[in-house]
Amino acid sequence: MIRKVQFYGAVSIDGCLATKDNRLDWLFKTAGANDAPTEAFMQQVDTAIMGRHTYEYTMEQTTDQLINPYNPATHNIVMTSHPHTGDERTQFTNTPVTKIVEDLRHTAGKNIWIVGGAGVLMPLLAADLVDELYIQIAPVILGDGIPLFKAIDQQQRFELVDTNRYGQLAEVHYQRLTTE
Repeated sequence: MIRKVQFYGAVSIDGCLATKDNRLDWLFKTAGANDAPTEAFMQQVDTAIMGRHTYEYTMEQTTDQLINPYNPATHNIVMTSHPHTGDERTQFTNTPVTKIVEDLRHTAGKNIWIVGGAGVLMPLLAADLVDELYIQIAPVILGDGIPLFKAIDQQQRFELVDTNRYGQLAEVHYQRLTTE
């Protein structure tokens, strides 16, 4: 059985994950943000892959153990250009994210959570390695910020699986279309 690779995260209407200075207060001020089914999603995953900035922000700002990738039930892989020794739950690496995911997909375990932004997500999309996108959209336009998506050489086609509303958050769940 191949493990699913799933992006799960929130963006502004204009597609930003955070402000230019990495703030998320706009998301936390969104009514219903705490109603999203994060706990149910987290029960499906046992590995989180993220960039160093996402990891550092999460460790500094998040007290909720449920959404903290440092949750004892989650193995964390942090992409960084300066790898260093981690601990039993966290690995810091500069191995290409596509190689990591290709290797992990064929090992035993739960699904793989892609956390954070384009630096991790875009190479995986380009390699057709993302199975599902869970994108929660907050009703705010930041005008300028850190985008979820960047340019890609080829189109990626997904199909809409479901939509949900959690207060003022709209969640879209997409699944990759497989070509046969």
